[in-house]
Amino acid sequence: MAPPKAQRCLDPPVSARKVKAREPQDGGAIGTESPKSTEGIEDASVTSPAASNPASEGQIRALLSELRDTLQADFRSIVADLHKDISDLGDRTDQLETKTDDLCLAHNELVDAFKTLQNSQDLLQRKVADLEDRSRRNNIRIRGIPEAVKSEDLHDYALHLFRTLLPSTPDAELCVDRIHRVSKPKNLAATGPRDVLVWVHFFKIKEELMATVRKMGDLPDPYASILFFPDLSAATMAKRREFSSFTKILWNHKMPYRWDFPTKLLIWRMGTLHAVPDAASGFRLMKEWDLTGESTPPQASRPTPTKVSPEWHRVNTNK
Repeated sequence: MAPPKAQRCLDPPVSARKVKAREPQDGGAIGTESPKSTEGIEDASVTSPAASNPASEGQIRALLSELRDTLQADFRSIVADLHKDISDLGDRTDQLETKTDDLCLAHNELVDAFKTLQNSQDLLQRKVADLEDRSRRNNIRIRGIPEAVKSEDLHDYALHLFRTLLPSTPDAELCVDRIHRVSKPKNLAATGPRDVLVWVHFFKIKEELMATVRKMGDLPDPYASILFFPDLSAATMAKRREFSSFTKILWNHKMPYRWDFPTKLLIWRMGTLHAVPDAASGFRLMKEWDLTGESTPPQASRPTPTKVSPEWHRVNTNK
């Protein structure tokens, strides 16, 4: 038996190449671990409580139950807040709807009251205009008297004119209470003479003068340029201007008419007398007579408020 030293010498020498080639195989072989990695695993297995003491099913159920209770409490709080906000919004919306409904009803009542007051105002205006016109019934507005005729000579000039128109009337009845010039209307030329306003004492004589002028048409010289007009209030003149397009149709069709008091138009057609209180009624009458193709009816001069209807209706929710 050879000695140990001889046995070690008999082992074949290992080359450096073989050692290098074996290192990756040893490093990648299964079951070969480095001392450091083994120590780390042992330390982790010793320090981790879950590895040493895993949770039981009861503990997991308790944790889930606690989480569920917490979530349910949060949801209840959120839902309660939302419910309160929605309830507040519902109350505010109900109050707004109620107020809006009340405003609609109040507006409609005001519209009815406005129309009533408007009709009353129109009636009062017509009555006041009628009273003013009646106070001027004895007046005659004479246009065309030259400015060369002085104010102190107007009385004699008017008497001479009246004697020319009514030669058979006694001088005692041709009585003039007042006579003077008035301001010129805006629609007249600035170079023309001012109108002369005459108050005739007897209404009968005033009507005879107006009728004679209408029958004669053109007056004899030197009064050929003189025109006679009734003295009317500004409200009546404005009202008559509303009939202008309507009276033009009557004039074109040679239909006789005359003015009545208060402002009203009397029309004779086929032996029947028709009273027209306003232009709208006159155009409705023209439509019945099939004469409206020549002109269009006047538009409303002032806007009229209209009623409004609520968007909802109040219902009883108390059962």
